[in-house]
Amino acid sequence: MTRIAMSWFDMEDWLRALITVLGHRPFRAAVPTEVKAELREYAAVVADRSQRAAWVRNLAAVLDDEPLVVLNPHARRGYALTMSGVGDNFQLHTLLADRLIGDSDQGMLPGARPDRSWVEAATDADPYLGPDNPALRRFRLFDGHGAYVYPEGVPADIEPLDGTRVLVLHPPNGDYGMGVGRVFQNMIPTLNLDWALGPGEAEFWLTRITPAVENDFMAN
Repeated sequence: MTRIAMSWFDMEDWLRALITVLGHRPFRAAVPTEVKAELREYAAVVADRSQRAAWVRNLAAVLDDEPLVVLNPHARRGYALTMSGVGDNFQLHTLLADRLIGDSDQGMLPGARPDRSWVEAATDADPYLGPDNPALRRFRLFDGHGAYVYPEGVPADIEPLDGTRVLVLHPPNGDYGMGVGRVFQNMIPTLNLDWALGPGEAEFWLTRITPAVENDFMAN
């Protein structure tokens, strides 16, 4: 009983160390997938009693070199990207807007590009934007099965479609902002736009997705 009690008081020190090392891509790459899954499971058990445990749970789920297909049903366009080190889905929102919004004549999506300070806060600058300059999402995200992708979640929660994580873009309903660009200050993300899908490839994916289920109050 003494050992069990003392282990609780030691837990925060171990969690602090895990947060430090899991924020570095070479360390994440060296940890076997099954070990990270186990770590995420154990951290989730006490996440409601320890903020650091919640952070470790999410860090253990971080994806690296992960293919991502993003579709815009309205424009009938699609994009192939690769992401690494993205800590949560709101950070992913900001980075996607930066990579995909641009000149429609060049195959990009129309719309207001995110403020440069938002993108920097989501990448490698001071992550704290404050209440006067929150990062505003430029679209709502659904997965390929029609489920809403919560900004508070993590990319690993996006259920793959035929082995690939797929995101479907929908217009935002009002302003939804976040005063923090990224949760893990020392983890630098990458989100590379590999190519714009050709018309045939885009239609291939668009015919496979399930229409968005928009009866979730939080999807507004």
